[in-house]
Amino acid sequence: MPRQPILSVLGHVDSGKTTLLDSIRESRITEGESGGITQMIGATEVPIGTVQDVCGDLLNTLETDLTIPGLLFIDTPGHAAFSSLRKRGGSISDIAVLVVDVNQGVQPQTEEAINILKESGTPFVIALNKVDTLNGWITEDKCFSKNIRNQSDRVKDMLDQKIYELMAEFSEHSVTVDRFDRVDNFQKKVAVVPMSAETDEGIPELLMVVAGLSQRYLGDQLEVDEGMGKGTILEVSQEQGLGTTINVIHYDGVIEKEETLVYGTADGAKTTEIRALLQPQPLKEIRLDRQYQRTERVEPASGIKITGRDLEGVISGAPIRTAKDDEVEKAIEEVEEELETTDFEPENQGVVVKADSLGSLEAVMREIKDEDIHVQKAEVGSITKGDIIEVQNEEPSHRAVLAFNVDFTEQGKEKALQEGVEVFRSDIIYEIVENYQDWRENLENRQKEEALNNISRPARIVSMPEHVFRTSNPAVLGFKVVEGVLTPGSSLMDTDGNVVGTVKSIQEQNDTVEKAEKGDQVAVSISNATVGRDFEEGDELLVNLTGREYQQLKHLEELLTAGEKKVREEIVDIKDRENPHWKIV
Repeated sequence: MPRQPILSVLGHVDSGKTTLLDSIRESRITEGESGGITQMIGATEVPIGTVQDVCGDLLNTLETDLTIPGLLFIDTPGHAAFSSLRKRGGSISDIAVLVVDVNQGVQPQTEEAINILKESGTPFVIALNKVDTLNGWITEDKCFSKNIRNQSDRVKDMLDQKIYELMAEFSEHSVTVDRFDRVDNFQKKVAVVPMSAETDEGIPELLMVVAGLSQRYLGDQLEVDEGMGKGTILEVSQEQGLGTTINVIHYDGVIEKEETLVYGTADGAKTTEIRALLQPQPLKEIRLDRQYQRTERVEPASGIKITGRDLEGVISGAPIRTAKDDEVEKAIEEVEEELETTDFEPENQGVVVKADSLGSLEAVMREIKDEDIHVQKAEVGSITKGDIIEVQNEEPSHRAVLAFNVDFTEQGKEKALQEGVEVFRSDIIYEIVENYQDWRENLENRQKEEALNNISRPARIVSMPEHVFRTSNPAVLGFKVVEGVLTPGSSLMDTDGNVVGTVKSIQEQNDTVEKAEKGDQVAVSISNATVGRDFEEGDELLVNLTGREYQQLKHLEELLTAGEKKVREEIVDIKDRENPHWKIV
């Protein structure tokens, strides 16, 4: 007897993945999700009777009778950050539904999903969503096959054009696609099913195609294995009367209540006795439905809830096995091996990353990997005092914790406030990374501006005639800034490279200022200089940069004005004539 196939639902954020499943199970999970993005994998079981009721006469077009017991949908998060979760979903999925917005086509996360499906060898179907938004589209029936006949030639051409554009985009990834009713070989072409998750249009065709493909081409892959039960933990929760429970996607083997449960923790594999196996009602979401059926035995594929005598340290995203006494050691080995694949190489310095599950942690780490963010520790669990201690003495840009969907412990919160450690928390992963990057960029800009304020800046100034207020001790003259920025403390030289003195202070209209820029006319006090001996009234002077200041200015290049860069090169030319090695610090 074959098991029901496991289907992953993939796609770009906001493409309509969860809404698609809503239309199948007539629920409204999307409305309660942060940012409209599915952040945890959920599972929905669709019995074959429901498939037959929804599809109706369409099933007569299949060349085979349906013997599969139903379909198990996994609603997979759509943002790029969740590629590792999609890989996890892909690894246990028999077939996938890739949701594409008809108006957007292939987007960044669509490309990522294509690559994941190709790498894993998972066959897929394209759900071309939101056809009801095409200008002039008429929806009179839930069957796309009936509705398409009622569209005007203009609307039909519009849809065909969208599909042709999609064919071109997918061909760039070496994938051949076509509308499902025009596909002559489903093993060589990917079927495109036009549909609308909002109006339910095309849902019958989509279910028909995935059920038919599963029945016809998956064959031996769907045969039930009577061996060790295998699954992935979707969520850990505390429930009244049940204690610690785990929601599991059961994808292989048979799970029996009297067997030993082997589960993954941050510290490796642990074992416990199973107290209860609970199954949600068909067409109910495992995350939301609270009406469970107790059972002694579960065959794959299924979404189930398991309670144990002791589930200490269990974490979401970890693998599970159920085994008889003589198989427990083997089960422990398998769980340990799978846990090892989630490891990352910690660095000696960097931020701390916390998440609510292994899958989420993998997702955050994958997002971070390409963003030049250093991580010294990444763990599942709440933000603790120890996490804050880890980063409190780091360099400023590393004094931060990036946390997905977790809260503080009381001590952790108190310590973070006390030490001024930045904590970036959200239940949308890309927001955490983006907010951290914005903060780091602003911090680095402030640090650069502070560094620039503490060194001399390139400037060329000219003494204004009849504006000598004091000839020495210190010399005070009126100057016009011709180019660049003049700051107190800067050494000055003439155009031959001779040092004439140091800027003691700058005044503008009797007020002391921190800098003078191009065009400003200011009174400059110059220590260790005498007018008539070191320079003459009307002379042009330049800032005398040291080698150290020159190297610092190179690192602060983006903060310099065009005029400063120009004067800097003039200064370099003058100083190079006397000592070509002056820039070497």
